[in-house]
Amino acid sequence: MNIIDLKTKGFVRIKYPSDLRRAVLKAQQAWVEFNLLPKEVRLSFSYSNSGAGVGYEEKDGSGPMGDFKRNFDVALSGKDWLYERVEKIQNQVARVFVESALEMVSVMTPFVLGFASEVEREFELKGFEEEISSGKDAFFVRFAFYPPQKEAGEVICQAHVDQSGATPHLFESAPGLECLTYDGKWIPMTVSEHETVIIPDMQMQLRSNGVLRALWHRVVANTETARNGRYSAVTFLQFQDTPKYDKSTHGRLQEKPEGFNYGMSQGEFAKLFK
Repeated sequence: MNIIDLKTKGFVRIKYPSDLRRAVLKAQQAWVEFNLLPKEVRLSFSYSNSGAGVGYEEKDGSGPMGDFKRNFDVALSGKDWLYERVEKIQNQVARVFVESALEMVSVMTPFVLGFASEVEREFELKGFEEEISSGKDAFFVRFAFYPPQKEAGEVICQAHVDQSGATPHLFESAPGLECLTYDGKWIPMTVSEHETVIIPDMQMQLRSNGVLRALWHRVVANTETARNGRYSAVTFLQFQDTPKYDKSTHGRLQEKPEGFNYGMSQGEFAKLFK
């Protein structure tokens, strides 16, 4: 990996380890099949804020900058809750999805720690790998499905920057992922079958004292996704010892001006956290 790209480009491309790629494809196929289940079965995994912060939700695109999509968040910390739901509904398709998704998270851990080691070394972030390792059970993968509802060229995932520490983009069923460069231009940021893409998020910008700036990104529809919809899988790496963005005080990041954080002083940026 050319880790310095995190600073200069805002993202780094990393070759897929073969075991992780296999796990991703297995989990992704199970996610496709899960979406074919009746709605009442899917909703039996409704998101658990009171539990481990895992589960399924459907968003109708309402509200400012809202997206029309389905999400399923999976983390090792939510393993017991997920299996309790599987046992309750006794659905084999759902069981396969949960099992393969949890397997993917486990396989992903060494890959993530290797990335963290390179970041710590290159950017002199003392204790960074240990901070990532200590929170490995809280890594969560978000499987997403955007049903066909936008014409080619329209935005199906609104421009935003992520709250967490870093986001590995593991799977995209079709092109359309774009990032906002640090000089204000939207460009493609393709995830291929051979490479994943990792971007810095809000916690990373704070943790690196502004050296690594959280990258804005969005998804634009093309003819394929306008017809068939779009699947993706990303991982949110949450930093356990770094303050979190204060959403209750400063509002949703999707509603901020695009690239608002790119030119902020570190002092002003730090006021956004608690």
